[in-house]
Amino acid sequence: MNLYRPIIIGLEGTELSSSESSWLKELQPYGVILFSRNVVDRRQLKALCQSIREVLGNDVVIVVDQEGGRVQRLKKPHWPQLPSALDIGKLWRRHQFQGLEAANSLGQIIGSQLAEVGITHVAAPVLDLYINGADQVIGDRSFGTTPAEVIPLATAFIDGLSRCGVTAIVKHIPGMGRVHSDSHDSLPVIQTPTEVLAQSDWIPFQVVSGTRWAMTAHVVIPEWDKILPITTSEKAMNHVRNIFGDWLIVSDCLTMGAIDGTLSERVQNTLDAGVDLALFSNGSDEERRFAVEASGEPRVSREESNALKPLPDGVSQRLMEKLERVNLDRHAVDPTWDRPT
Repeated sequence: MNLYRPIIIGLEGTELSSSESSWLKELQPYGVILFSRNVVDRRQLKALCQSIREVLGNDVVIVVDQEGGRVQRLKKPHWPQLPSALDIGKLWRRHQFQGLEAANSLGQIIGSQLAEVGITHVAAPVLDLYINGADQVIGDRSFGTTPAEVIPLATAFIDGLSRCGVTAIVKHIPGMGRVHSDSHDSLPVIQTPTEVLAQSDWIPFQVVSGTRWAMTAHVVIPEWDKILPITTSEKAMNHVRNIFGDWLIVSDCLTMGAIDGTLSERVQNTLDAGVDLALFSNGSDEERRFAVEASGEPRVSREESNALKPLPDGVSQRLMEKLERVNLDRHAVDPTWDRPT
């Protein structure tokens, strides 16, 4: 059995540099994550994924953020603009069956887009709740304000992905819909009592099925740890494991402003806390290589994944037509939906 270092690492550009090819082959990280800086069009992206496989093996995990709405790395003009989760949540409130159908269609479209180019995992869907008055880092990325909305729509979305052999990474465990600052910039603290969170925000992460992958929230829950974010707190991660069960947990990006420490401290503290895989997205070539080295010796095996299988063109077109109707319908929704009581 081959073993890999417990880290998913970012790449610099639209093709592997000679330096990246060298240290990726030598150090053998678990996988890579792609961003808009790595994407031009279908042909280029497929070639990049193939070159990653040639260096890291056919079972390498290749991740991208592709939620729809404002979080899309595969963009126009080569990929269509997709509706946000909240667009679909609004449709679900009016017509539950149509909302479920749209969520499943969105999953299939995204799954097909990724399978076509060779991407295996997508950091989606968001299981966080939409909370009125909170920072908009989540906002319309959420399917709704309650677990009753989020759970069926996220489940339908994950089913759509799985039909294409693409694995969902749900986020952000245990929920960050209530934050009042953006973890990209600073460390949010969720002051809501855990007894309230247990009856609301945490429920989707306990119920939604179809994947065992989850991404951490860079947040402080004071009842668990007064200082450290969940990602780097062993005490907090013990609570996560006890409450939410057997997830394969990957950190949110360790270059975000919510995480303190040197490069090596960020990686090592995350893994020492009990996170399965560190995620390090940005930095120079030297910094990214050093992050992989900081994750320690190869010691984790990759899961067997389903074969990627893009949808036939005719199916993809029909699904896109359904999603375009979601976009058209968004302006007909009662605007007070965005101000729930």
